[in-house]
Amino acid sequence: MLKNLALERKEQLRNELKVQLPVPIDSKRYLIGKIAFIDVGIALPFLLLSSLLVYLFYAGGLLNKYTFIFSTLPTVAIVTFQLMKHPVRKEISFLNYRILWKYHYNQRQKEFFYRKGALNMADKKDARRKIGIKSTFADCYETNDKRFVRVFEVSSVNLSLANRPEKRSALESFRVFMTTINFLKRIQFSQIAQPINLTRHLQIVSHRQKDENNQAKRLLNKGYRNFIEEIQKSRDLVTRKRYIIISKDIGTDREKALDDIDQQSKLLMTKVESMSFGYTSLSIKQLNNDELTKLMYTCVDFDNAVSIGDHIIDRANNRSNVSVGEQTAKELIEVLQRQLREKIN
Repeated sequence: MLKNLALERKEQLRNELKVQLPVPIDSKRYLIGKIAFIDVGIALPFLLLSSLLVYLFYAGGLLNKYTFIFSTLPTVAIVTFQLMKHPVRKEISFLNYRILWKYHYNQRQKEFFYRKGALNMADKKDARRKIGIKSTFADCYETNDKRFVRVFEVSSVNLSLANRPEKRSALESFRVFMTTINFLKRIQFSQIAQPINLTRHLQIVSHRQKDENNQAKRLLNKGYRNFIEEIQKSRDLVTRKRYIIISKDIGTDREKALDDIDQQSKLLMTKVESMSFGYTSLSIKQLNNDELTKLMYTCVDFDNAVSIGDHIIDRANNRSNVSVGEQTAKELIEVLQRQLREKIN
């Protein structure tokens, strides 16, 4: 009976082009009921400690109900913490998620800085040491574990409006793609939310209104541009971009590693562009160094990426210890020039 219900459920999900995700797997082996072997292993040292304390109090003639409770308290506490489980994930004990994990969370390093120049592995506060990216080189991320990582932005296909044969055809095309990319050892698919970028639209609007003489239209245009800039600063309005990520171990020969990842990139782009989704197809673009820098900055600090926008690249390429905005830089230059003209030597 249960087997028939499971088969019916599987057939229903298959017709709906869905899959049922498995629940978290509990790999622990249990001795009796909820008592696992690992629980016994964790409690055993505390049980020995309690037994030793009881023996010492007994040998010294100090054993009573208070010393007995004191002696057995560590064992009772650890057994209780181990038998209490997470309200949702029953394979995780109270000792893990409420004590150990919280302790590690409070002890973790909380402040990091993205420094410029060569990466110093002894600098524990350098954010590049944590995120694993040393620099961008030849349209790749160069990681701390000596790999070149290349990122491709891929367009998307809306299957929600497709009929059943079109959906099956699209899934079959993707299956063929996945079974024919054996030239790649590692491949990752990622969907990353990013702040919307309306800079190009603003440039078009400004260009069209460049020679406008009507004062009312100029005021309307200025208000519209301010409205668009406010939209760009809102962190609630985002766009979701899809990426394919591949990597190649550098080893001892950097040039060979670059040649290999270049060849893999060309094959991957050809495979993606050849995928068929009815009347539509996918487009794929390899991110360059500047685009990789913007993507990394957006993933690390989304809020500031919203406000900084295209100035991310300028800040990343600026080797000075001080970074200022465009308007502030102009005012600073004017002040310095005025001081030079008016200064009496």
